[in-house]
Amino acid sequence: MKKLLSAVIIAAMLFAALSVFAAAASELPFDLVAPAYLTAYWMEGGDSPTSTKLTYSLSNDMTTFFKNKENAHLNDTIDQFMKNAGCDDIWMNVQVDWALDDVNDSVSGWHYTKYWDGDEYFGLGKDSEGNARCSDWDVVDCGLNNATETVQDIWVTRGVPNDDRWNGNPETHTPGVKDQLRPEQYTYDTANEELRIDYTKHTMYFRARFVVTVRNDGSPDRYYFSEWSNIASVGKDAEKLGALTKDDLAAPVITSLHMTDKEFNDNPVVAFTLTVPDALMANATKVEANGGSITIEVWARVKGDKEFTQLQGDWIIKAGEMESALFNLANENRPNVPKDTVIELRCRYRYDHPKYFDGDIYSDWSKTISFGTDDIGYDPGNLSTGTGDPTDPDGNKKTCPICHFCPQPLGLCIFIWLLIIIIIIVIIIIIFAVAKKKKKKQN
Repeated sequence: MKKLLSAVIIAAMLFAALSVFAAAASELPFDLVAPAYLTAYWMEGGDSPTSTKLTYSLSNDMTTFFKNKENAHLNDTIDQFMKNAGCDDIWMNVQVDWALDDVNDSVSGWHYTKYWDGDEYFGLGKDSEGNARCSDWDVVDCGLNNATETVQDIWVTRGVPNDDRWNGNPETHTPGVKDQLRPEQYTYDTANEELRIDYTKHTMYFRARFVVTVRNDGSPDRYYFSEWSNIASVGKDAEKLGALTKDDLAAPVITSLHMTDKEFNDNPVVAFTLTVPDALMANATKVEANGGSITIEVWARVKGDKEFTQLQGDWIIKAGEMESALFNLANENRPNVPKDTVIELRCRYRYDHPKYFDGDIYSDWSKTISFGTDDIGYDPGNLSTGTGDPTDPDGNKKTCPICHFCPQPLGLCIFIWLLIIIIIIVIIIIIFAVAKKKKKKQN
């Protein structure tokens, strides 16, 4: 009987643990993955002697969600959007950890502590009394430039003045940057308040993770953390970044051209969906870190015109819906472009890197996409957070975070349900076996 009781308790614990895990994994409206393709570029004395620029990428799932959230604000449907998302508000920040020379060193190694995970009342980087427990170089709560854009950047390890930010504050247990470096790793000019690290002799390492904050009125904010990114570095042992070539730039992948309800200069605005492949994300992130840029050009023409014309609109690379105004297609003979006009549109990537070459390098053109009077996709405002179709790049409904393909019946992965069923069957078999053995003893 004791064995039976133990089996039942273990099964119940497994069931509870699996249920909690699944609920936590499925609570966010997008998959929380680590920052992708983290890249570091020492700014060679710009800003301060130690300043470094980090770049990283957001997933298509993330940028699409925050683009839909932005559109909900513009369409005045944000209340319904957040209701569908299951919270009052949600936003994403980034944390950046750093280490000099040896990531496992007790002083200058990774500086992450439990305080990075946040206090229920005082927030990230604080203890239960509200004291900051992170140094000026510990990035624990940095907002994104724009969560609708694929490539993000942040300046880190910047100049430190000769105050608590350098020396720390023992009364509040706040570390200074000096406390996190070994004396032989740096020089500090107190007269000019200038910190220097010789990157021909030392290597600085970085890693990053996302923090998603979910807010509901009346409850403390809930924090969700991604895994840590890849490790990027500058200095002695860092990877050397170089220029790309045209072969590194695949043609853009665009779909779903449709007319919007917007106008610019008395002419309509069209939208289309851009899919950003992993290779392009990686290249754009490295190029941005190293002083270059990859952007997208949108060209269109009224069907029947000979030449394409470059349009104004979205040009920063981001997965999901891009918008372009059609007023550049207007001319003396066509003062405006009616909404039932058939438009042909194509795109290409433009790569600019003045550090390595003059001028620009272009990708091949995307396929040309079009629409006509019968298939204009006029959408004045969707009240949902997305289509709900996991295969739709404009939808926000994420696939199962465990198997990535099941519909998550009752909020749990189908494989968890199968495991639960197996556990129940095992319990039933044990009960019958024990009962049979007990009956046999009685006889």
